Amino acid sequence: MRALVIVVVLAGTAHADPADDIRDQVAAVLPPGLGVAHVYAPSTLTKIDSIELPGEFHTGRPSIKVISHGRTVWVPVAIGPVAEVAVASRALVNGDVITDADISIESRATEGITPAPFASVVGAMVVHSIASGSAIAGKDVTLPPPLPRGTQVAIELHRGRILIKGTGVLELAARPGQAASVRLAFTKTVVHGVLRAPATVVVGDSP
Repeated sequence: MRALVIVVVLAGTAHADPADDIRDQVAAVLPPGLGVAHVYAPSTLTKIDSIELPGEFHTGRPSIKVISHGRTVWVPVAIGPVAEVAVASRALVNGDVITDADISIESRATEGITPAPFASVVGAMVVHSIASGSAIAGKDVTLPPPLPRGTQVAIELHRGRILIKGTGVLELAARPGQAASVRLAFTKTVVHGVLRAPATVVVGDSP
């Protein structure tokens, strides 16, 4: 039996960039959890008459049949699982230390990279230049050294809408983005949270 295909005829709704048309049409039929990582449209593709989509998509790089000016063009499209990744808000170069202002967290599909854990990206040093808008890969950054046991840190305790600030010392060495145990300066009790760069432990769910 012939495999199911979906033919989409574009009329009056095309983007200026044909790759965006292909991305939109493929994304519309992907199963939950998958996304379009990249569309490898040739520079010679300037107009799309119709797009023929397969009935099923899986992770990989299928070629999509595109009709342009009456001719068939096969366009590879990278399909991958969608995950939360840290995305560079500006161009980052070798030696930069990443701050909160340098990244945003987005849900997107990626191809050929292992995204850096976004919880530990802030405070990391860039070792390979990262273009603005690109997902930050593990190979692009090096994690800061752990803060040693006994380091004084700021504390943010979140209790619903209430925020309590204080200070304490680390009970165990920890890196930004990792779980951390802290002994509070005033009560001497131990609380558990997440260390955020440069030296703040957040306890509870921050808004």
